Formats: sequence, structure tokens, C-alpha cells
Amino acid sequence: MVEPSQQTPSRTRSSSWLRDLSRPNLATLLLLYIASLHLVGLYIFTQGFLLTRVTIPTVSPPYSSDNPPPIPARHTKAVILVIDALRTDFISPHFPSPKSPFHHGILTLPAELSASRPDHSLILNTYSDPPTSTMQRLKGITTGSLPTFIDVSSNFASTAVEEDSFISQLVQANRTIGFMGDDTWTNLFPSSFALSHPYDSFNVEDLHSVDEGVIQHLLPYLHPSNQSRWDVLIGHCLGVDHVGHRVGPHRETMKTKLEQMDQVLRKVVESIDDETLLVVLGDHGMDDKGNHGGDSEMETSAAMWLYSKGSRLTFSPSSELGGTHQIEALPTYTFPGSSTPLRHINQIDIVPTLSLLLGIPIPYNNLGSVIPECFAEDLSTLEIATRVNADQIDRYVQTYGDRAVLHALAGPGAQARAAVEAVKLFDVPAHQEVATKGEGKISSWIRKHTPSEHQQATEQDPRLTAALHTSINAHRHYTLEALRHLRALWAQFSLPLILVGSLILGLSVLTLIALYVGVRNNGVNWDVYARLALETATMASGVVASVAGTVAGIYTAQPPVAIKTFIVVSAIVSEIVLILPLFVRRRSSFFSTWTFSINRAIGPLLLFAHSVSFASNSFIMWEDRMVLFLLTTIPVIYLIKALSAPTADMRIKIILLSIAYAIIIRLVGTVTICREEQQPYCRVTFYSGLTTTPPAWVLIALIPLALQLPRAIGLTLAKSKSLGGPATFFIGVLWRSILVTNAVYWILEWLESHQRLKPERIPLVKLAKVWIARTSVGVTLGAMPYVWLTSPLCISVEKRADQTNGKEDVVVYGFANAFGSTYILFLLVPFALTHLVTLPMGQITLSAMLVALLVYLELVDTRRDAIVLSQSFSSSALTSAGTGPGSFDPSDLSTTIVRPSFTDIVPIALGGFVTFFATGHQAVLSSIQWKSAFIGFETVTYPFSPLLVIVNTFGPFFLSAITIPLLALWNVSPRPGTGSTVPTLAHSLQLSLAFLIYHTAVLFASAITAAWLRRHLMVWKVFAPRFMMSGITILVVDLGVLLAIGLGVRVTGWKVRRTFQCESV
Repeated sequence: MVEPSQQTPSRTRSSSWLRDLSRPNLATLLLLYIASLHLVGLYIFTQGFLLTRVTIPTVSPPYSSDNPPPIPARHTKAVILVIDALRTDFISPHFPSPKSPFHHGILTLPAELSASRPDHSLILNTYSDPPTSTMQRLKGITTGSLPTFIDVSSNFASTAVEEDSFISQLVQANRTIGFMGDDTWTNLFPSSFALSHPYDSFNVEDLHSVDEGVIQHLLPYLHPSNQSRWDVLIGHCLGVDHVGHRVGPHRETMKTKLEQMDQVLRKVVESIDDETLLVVLGDHGMDDKGNHGGDSEMETSAAMWLYSKGSRLTFSPSSELGGTHQIEALPTYTFPGSSTPLRHINQIDIVPTLSLLLGIPIPYNNLGSVIPECFAEDLSTLEIATRVNADQIDRYVQTYGDRAVLHALAGPGAQARAAVEAVKLFDVPAHQEVATKGEGKISSWIRKHTPSEHQQATEQDPRLTAALHTSINAHRHYTLEALRHLRALWAQFSLPLILVGSLILGLSVLTLIALYVGVRNNGVNWDVYARLALETATMASGVVASVAGTVAGIYTAQPPVAIKTFIVVSAIVSEIVLILPLFVRRRSSFFSTWTFSINRAIGPLLLFAHSVSFASNSFIMWEDRMVLFLLTTIPVIYLIKALSAPTADMRIKIILLSIAYAIIIRLVGTVTICREEQQPYCRVTFYSGLTTTPPAWVLIALIPLALQLPRAIGLTLAKSKSLGGPATFFIGVLWRSILVTNAVYWILEWLESHQRLKPERIPLVKLAKVWIARTSVGVTLGAMPYVWLTSPLCISVEKRADQTNGKEDVVVYGFANAFGSTYILFLLVPFALTHLVTLPMGQITLSAMLVALLVYLELVDTRRDAIVLSQSFSSSALTSAGTGPGSFDPSDLSTTIVRPSFTDIVPIALGGFVTFFATGHQAVLSSIQWKSAFIGFETVTYPFSPLLVIVNTFGPFFLSAITIPLLALWNVSPRPGTGSTVPTLAHSLQLSLAFLIYHTAVLFASAITAAWLRRHLMVWKVFAPRFMMSGITILVVDLGVLLAIGLGVRVTGWKVRRTFQCESV
């Protein structure tokens, strides 16, 4: 619709404090209110849906003379070496097919010793519970507990472990622990290491420093002269993980790193004594691109190798322990591409195993099961080990107190107790002492007899052998069932909090619709409606929330509960107050003013299709294809509507622009990375082959593209003669220089890991990278905003002499796009920052989407011109008596501004999703591009490194939010003269509200489906990550529209008012 010509802004009669707010401040306040609703709703919902696991502070009591260990310690010392991201196939003797020359058969020592000394060496595949990030896995392998999904957010800043752990038990037993390597350990256990040599853990650019530091300290500690200084040594090498992140596993760099690890292990094996147990393990695996964090098979397949140089380590429960009733078959795992299975355990099984082997209590919260091979020297020892393990888990389950878990384990628990009673019936000294004096006496009996004597005692009666077998199987079954049920439980869902959070988020969608309708229908007097709406909502919610908060405070006597109640009730009541006008209007008046239009209807239809798709895990997995399809629908609609344009030139222009827009977004959509679930129907195009390096043509194209992209903007502005004022310098010099600088940075990044680069040149390349990035950031966040804020409009003024009367006429070039040309310079600032932190292929797609934006702006503007021209023809035909049809006044600017529609913002919103996927991201943790954390820094630097990762990941959504006002400002000219107004602020606010409706609806849909399907098999693999992505996205776009309206539109309007005396309302 065309903006009413005679509508003039009026002042509000509100008597509240709101009357003193200017329109820009009022618009900003309205958006802040919406952002607060999102924050409250998200906080409440996530408190119910993404709860952290309940931790129990109870600690297993230490062993003493009165409470000796149930099994004598087999080893007095241990060396635990964590090789970060050591995937199972990196050490397995059974290589997948085809064999990789870069990581198969390189680290061969474990396989060699397992072949030559099978009783002293054991290679295992371990399942790493997702999320497969280092901090969560270290918690798992030290406490034996399950990780929590939400804890992945703390991977940048690990917090201390407060529950019982293998480390705390060692400290409690007065064992001296030495540590070297990844500083995550010192963050998790800040006061546990007597010998500590931590190194920064997140500098994925550094492939060697941490490993060299571990080697530098580990090997001297293993010297005989230093072995009395420690009881347990822990080393954590990061090189394999960093190589994976930087270049992937299919590069020569990985081969070199694994060769180094093989040499280190050989020196360690040579140095340890017969009393020392060696444990080598990966905390997680890695996918084909070298990434991790998710739950794909390769990410959760981590290697583990146990080696004992002196005493025998492993015994076969099925072959060495005879009898009619054999131990149940132990699980195996066949790595993808391999044909030979490998023994398989849960990674947390190392916790009870190590505890019993070293003679310390099993941590109270442990859910792992002992590795039977390590205790199968005789049935008595194995039965005691499994029973002690099961008893510890049973104590934890009873303390945890979940009724569903207790009910599910009642049967297995009864079977285990019955098996113990059956063993007690036989006259075996150890087990008789169990029945009379407690479990601790078994240890004394075992110490006094050799394993052969143990076996002889049990073999005297086959019924005892059968009873021991039954007891072992029953206790193992109990521990595995407990793990299965607690893993399924994962975290306690709080249904009331989920419902309240969902209610706030759902009402926020309706609130945004009410505000959108109110701002749209009131036109330039939108501020009257906004002041009244905010005043009414504030007063009503304040009164009701105060009463509710007071009652809650009195009832609970807890001030925090009263405050939370006040905030939640205030949010809900204010939303209801704003929504009510949507439903109290007379139905007849609503339908009488509503007419169907495909152009207006297609936007809500696309939003509905996008939202309901979250109910299907398949649609979420293929969302990158789905949003591309939805976005392509828009130019198709414009092609159809082109036929109704009043002139042939307009029809041709709309058709060509629609085709160009469709071609660009389809080309951008071909760039992607693949989720695990999309295989084998997806091909990665963001990277080159199986590596994480960009294709060669991308590196070649980066600098030419950086040079030519400003030309595209310049040509677009030149059409409206808006390439004046600061535009030429800002775009052609300043912005172009930044784009080239950003391209050079990523070329140097590629060069640094190139095989032909001489090692002595690497420090120079690193130094150049750091300062190039810092220069780019400095200019982007310093010089560019300063130039934009202090420069005039993008116009040029010429004086021309009128040859007829000799007077001078002033001609203003760029007047028709004074708003849009100024605002687009503001958009280029965050674009430059996002361009820097985006990987090379992402820079290509980001640039293409900027060109697509220019095409879309011209397409919308041409379509609006067609609407204005058509309505002007129609109006002239009805009102012009003497002049005839088509005689309208083009200088009447009040008839040339078309009120925007919801559909206008849909391509921008969908474009943000398409760009997100095309810049190498997916709604999975493993797609996070961690190398962006080191742009401008050599190590992790807080808070900049996390912020850089956020900009890299969610920059496309932020840019789409900043872009929204351009739809209201593009090719809109001011109205010269004191007191004149133009509704650019009203239209910008209306479009911003529409944009927030889209993202809030997506958030609500993803939240409600994740909550509804919270027991679905794919909830933590598909639905929860997608909800988390939506939650962060809504906060990012909230910030984007706040900056767009509060800064971009405000400053643009101020410049126009200063120049033309025309106010933006």
C-alpha cells in the first residue's frame, strides 16, 4: 500500500515518562523490550530442558588398615598419557580399507607389543560419550560420570571438578601426581598436582609446543633418579588434535605427528619400571575433516592402550576361567572400513579399572564397569572386582534417587544380590569371611594365596565355579544396565520450566505480531500507539508481578524466588496485555479490510513451512537444502508478478533481476559441508577433498574478488548518482583495502601449513598474519565507524547557470537515495569484520550474498515503483476530469513511498540461513571453525577468541539483521523544507519487527519440538543442537536490529535532517 499522503505525525498525550522519549529512543526501547522477552523465555526454557547433570558431592571413603582395599594393588605407579583426538584406527593393527598412508601403520608400538606380549598389552576401542569436546571427556575419564550437553559451552573456560574423581582419590591417598600438557587439567583440578607444567590448550595454530613441553618434562621424570618424586604422571599431548583441526588427518603433517608420538611411547616404555602401569588413550576421535564435538562414529571412537612391563596385565575370562558356565561374551567393535573386530569398552570404564589396579577407592559418581581382562587371573578376584564395582554404582543410584531408574534396576539388583547369596553357601575362606566380617577381609585372604591356589580353591566344587560365573555376569549386567538407564536419563527435564519458557516464547511471537500490526496500521503516528502500548503493559505487569513476587517471597522465604517470579509474571502479563487488541477487534472489521494477495501471503506461508519442518529430524538434517528451496520461491513470485507491471521496461527489469537473484542464491547454495546423517548423498564443496584446506581456485580468486566487490556497490550507487560525498573514499579505498587485507590473511594462513614453505620462514609468516589481522580489525572497528559517523551524506552538489535568466540553479546528485546510500556504508563495517573471520570459501559466498542483496534491493524498489505507477494511473483515471488518465504529479513525494510488507523481509531472513550454511556451518558442534579464535592472536585470548568464533559462526545472521532497514531506506528521497517528514523510521521499525517475528517463530518451533520429542532417539543429535542454534541466533539478531535502529537509522536520519531539514519519523 502507498503511504497516506495527508497523514502527519502527531504528538502523544501520554502523561508517563514515555512522552519525553524521542522516536528513535522509543523504537530502541521497544526492541529492548522484545530482546528481554527472548532472554527471559530462553533462560526459563533452558533451565528446564538443558539442565546440567545432578552432581552428588559424596566422596568414597579412603582405604585404611580398618578398611583395606578389596583387591591388592597390582601396580604402585602409573603413567597416563592422553594423546588428544587419538582415534582408534590410529593404533589399531586392523586397518580400515583403503589404508591411509598418513595415519595407518604409523603409531605402531601398541600393535607390536600386543602381538609380541599379548598378556602384557591390551588395545581397546573406547566409546566417548558426546559431546566429544576435551573438557567433557576429561571429566568423564577422571570421574567415571556422564557428560552433559550444555556443559560444552564451558569448553573455552573449564571450571573445577567438584565431585569425587580418580584425581581426588589419589590426592586423598597421599599419592604424588605430576602433570604436563593441556592446561584444561589444571583448570579442572587446580590444587591437585604437586608437579605441574601446563600449556595453553586452544592454540590450534601451534602444532608442536605443547607436545614438546610434555616430552621435555615427562622423560626426565621417568629417569630412575626421579621416579621417587611421583606416584602418577599425567601427560596430555595436543599435536594430533591440532593437526586435525588445522589440515585434517589426510595430510603429511599428521603422519609426522604420529611418528613423533610413536617415538615418545617407545622411550616411555623403555624408561618405566616393572611396577608402573602405562595407559595411553585418546579423549575422543575426529571426523574425516579433523573436527570433533559431535556424536558421529569417528568422533566417539577413541583409542586406548594398556601396558604392563612387569606383571601380567590381561587374562582371558572366557579361556582361562574354565567351567561349564562361561563368562558372558565381551563386546567388540569393528571400525568403519575394517574387517576385524576390536575389543570394545566405554571410555569411563578406565576409572574403576585404574582405581582397583592402583589400590584406591572407586570414585563415588562412577558409572563405568571394570575391564574384566585386567582381573580375570582367577574367578575369586574377578567376582570381587565386579561386585565392588556394582556395589559402588548401586550406592550412587540409591543416592541419586530417580524413581524410574530405581524401578528399572530393581530386577538386575535382585539378581546380583541372589548371586552373592549363592556364593556364600560354599565353604570358601574368602567368601565365608565376606559373610561374617565384611568385604575388606577378602583382600587379606587373596594376599596370602597365589592365583593358582585361588583357582584350586574354586575348582574343588563345580557348583561354586558356576555360582561365581553367575555372580560375575549378574554384577556386570547390573553395572551396564545402570549406565544404560542413566545415559538415557542424561539430565532431569523440568516440565514446569519447559512449559513456562515455551509460553513466554510462544506469546512473544504473538506480541511481535501485535506490535507489527500496530506500527503498520498507525503509519507515521506509530509512536502514539507504541507509547500507549508500553505504558499499559508496564503498569499492568508491574502491579500483577509485584503481587505474585510478594506472595512467592512470603511463601518460600527466598528472595531469589521472589525476584524470578516477578520477572516471569511481568513478562507473561505484559505480553498478554499487548496481544489482547488482536482478539478484541470485531471480526467483521478485520475481514472487511483484508484482501488476499499472493505477494503478502507468500511470506507467512514460507515462515510456516520453515517452522513446521522442525518436527521432523530429516528436515532439520537437510535444512541447508530446504531453506535454499524456500528462498528460491521468492524470485519465482516476482517473476509472476512482473507481468502486472505497468510498463514494458519495468516488466523486463523485474524479470532480469529475479532471474539474477535466483541464479546467485542457487550458486551460493552449492557450497556446503555435510552432516554425518547426510552421507552418502552429500558432497563437501566448502573444502578441498578430504582436507580442511580451500580449493586452489578459491585462493586465486580471493584478491581479485576483494578488488572487484566494491565496484559492484559503486555501480549500484552510481545508478542513483549516490556515489558522492564520502562514498568514493569509503568504498573504493578504505573498504577495498580491508577486503584485500582479509584475503591476504587467509592466503598466509594457507601458506603457513604448505609443505614447501621452509621451516625458518614460518615464524615470519605467523608474525605477518597476526599484524595483518590486527590492522584489519583496528581499521574496521576504528577508522571505518569514525569516517561514517563524521562524514556527510553520499551526495554531490553542483551549481549550474540558467542560460535563460542567468540565475544559478543548485543540482543535488544522489538526493533520490540519500537514506540508502548512507546506511549501506554502515552495513559495510560489520561485513568487513565478518569477512575477516570467515574462511576463504566463506569469503566467496559472503561476497556473493552481498551482491544478491544489491540485486534484491533493486528488485524490491522496481516492484514498488510499479505499484506506485499502477495506483497513480488508477487514481488519475478516477479523479482527473479534465486532464485524463495517467496525469499525476511525480513531484508529489507522498505518493511515492510504498508501505513495506512482511514478505519483503523473508528473503533477508532466509538469506541469513543460506549464508550460514554456505560459510561452512551446520547445526552441529563439529562444524565450529575453531581456527577463527586465533585471528590476530597466537594463543587463546579472552574475551576476544570466543567472540571471534561467535562472529565466524553467527555473523551471517547478524548481517541479515543489520540489512533490514535498507528495505525501508533504499531509493527513498527526503522531502526538502522545514517541518517535512518521511516515514523511514516507522518503516524500518515495522520491518525489524517482521524480521524478529520470523526468527522468534523459528525459535519457538525448534524449542517446542525439542521439548515434545525430548525422549526421541535423535534429541541430542538433532533437535537439541538445532534449538541451541536458534537460541543463540535470536540473541544475535536482537543485537543486530538494536544496532540497526538505535545507531544506523538514527545517524542516517540525523544526517538527512541536518542537510535537508527533513525529519525521519
